Amino acid sequence: NPRRDAIPGTALPMFEAEIKFVAGPDFAPQGHQLPDAAYRDVYYDTPDGALTASGRELRLRRSGTETWLTAKAPPFDAATASKEEFETRAADPEAMAAILAALGYVPRVALAKRCRRFHDTAAGLGLTITVVAVDFDRRAFVEIEHLAATEQAAKAALPVIRAYAAGLGLRVECATAYTDLALAAAARTL
Repeated sequence: NPRRDAIPGTALPMFEAEIKFVAGPDFAPQGHQLPDAAYRDVYYDTPDGALTASGRELRLRRSGTETWLTAKAPPFDAATASKEEFETRAADPEAMAAILAALGYVPRVALAKRCRRFHDTAAGLGLTITVVAVDFDRRAFVEIEHLAATEQAAKAALPVIRAYAAGLGLRVECATAYTDLALAAAARTL
């Protein structure tokens, strides 16, 4: 995943300390600009919604010619929905989708994200700042994350992320998952 490639030495599992904010129209990120990215995500679940009900996520992500399969554990921080992640590249996206279907998983929601990415540091922590546009909401979102090797280190990063965000003028947090935002948007159009 390009966001992990930006941080040398990352290995799985990773604890993603992430806070998502709603940004104003004149938001200006700081830090070293990384390559932009466009993602097409499909989130899978069991037919009865057991993964979602337990706070877990199973995502097949495509970007250009690359594909990743990500499993996310239930949040270790309810206020931010930060989660432990397990991720691997998938050589053949159609085969991976067929494997998920054979295992009984069904697509829950599909969404597209366009991301402008930056890397910066705060209090000695490497941060990835991502300005996100999604295909179902006009608002601009800003994700600020730190990938940590332990849950304790990820939890310790959350106040650093909040302080960094405040310095950028970001104050409105959005703990609602993109999947839930996308499903709510789809329900409004019915």
